[in-house]
Amino acid sequence: MPRPAGTALLYVPEGVDPLTIFAGRSLVDRASALAVAAGLEPMVVDAAASGVATGAARGRGCPPGTPLPSDRATVLLMRCDVGCVAGTLRDLLAGPGPAAARADTGRIALARTTVRALDGRVPDDLEAAARGLPHVGRPGWLGARRIVDLASAASRDAPSAAVQRASAERELIATLDNPRDGFFDRVLNRRLSRPLSRTLLPFAVTPNQITIGGLVLALAGAVCLGLPGVAGPVLGALLLQLSAVLDCVDGEIARAKVLESEWGEWLDITSDTLIHVATFLGIAVHAWPELGRTTAWALGALFTVGGLVSFVVVTRAERTEDLWKGRAGWRARLLALLLATLTTRDLSVLVLVAAAANLLTPLLVGAAIGAQVFWMGALALHASVMRGPR
Repeated sequence: MPRPAGTALLYVPEGVDPLTIFAGRSLVDRASALAVAAGLEPMVVDAAASGVATGAARGRGCPPGTPLPSDRATVLLMRCDVGCVAGTLRDLLAGPGPAAARADTGRIALARTTVRALDGRVPDDLEAAARGLPHVGRPGWLGARRIVDLASAASRDAPSAAVQRASAERELIATLDNPRDGFFDRVLNRRLSRPLSRTLLPFAVTPNQITIGGLVLALAGAVCLGLPGVAGPVLGALLLQLSAVLDCVDGEIARAKVLESEWGEWLDITSDTLIHVATFLGIAVHAWPELGRTTAWALGALFTVGGLVSFVVVTRAERTEDLWKGRAGWRARLLALLLATLTTRDLSVLVLVAAAANLLTPLLVGAAIGAQVFWMGALALHASVMRGPR
């Protein structure tokens, strides 16, 4: 496990119940998970005085005045009654220097500072420690990421706290898009996935379980795509479309519950590849009577090989994305566009339209050829941008 890049001081404000459940986790546990996901060591400030059982969080309790670790200069101060995602913390840490971000109420929610600025000790008040720091973003936002104040929703005495927490969860999930979402993701899949994600939040369901469920649905859809006629393939395409919605849900749940992981990312990419391959093998079976067994299976095999090679090329390009994405030049921009095209879920809508119009056979021919063009083009572009800007 990599060494923490800094320390996160998690404050439990007076009157806030740190064991309040938000997005499927207690506030203090969720704040600790956010800190760990951002590469920081969490420390719950004055946990004993706040009534927090330190075993409930991954961070150890510490009273104000506790010496800060001197080997980690960066310190992030965070209210535990704030609704945000790990990317918000990472964005603040990636900034050029000390700064503060505000929740939608205007109160300081996050602050990045240094051990030296804090005189080497845990301050007793977050807002006082952040006084004088430049504010980034507008209240309630850091870039495109939401920062929601949960103070009244986490109060022990507020009669409408549950309603306010549900509203805050809706606000948070509404901003959990993926930069690579396609057109139909934005206009269709996300509109269906967000209510489903909100429904699943209170339950002990993991993103990986949702990913596997989506894979099973898509494989059943691929079998239906292989049926003759129109009704069976349309049913298969609808199952594939539902799988695309679940592919949105798993990412939303992962970010909302702070359950993102390298294993989950690998499983998601692998699942997408298997779905693409299974889909066109199913279409190859459907095209068998029209094209003949040899031609249909040759096209299916051609797409399968292209899909698997594309998986390897895309995985390699994504793992080195930090090295090439910021480079100027059309090659880097085109490579980013190609990766976004492959990872978009718009394919499911294309299959649905082709199935309804009885055009699955032409789709198979185009996909078999297109897969080869894709991986060869992506491989050449990646090799070019890794050599340096042009």
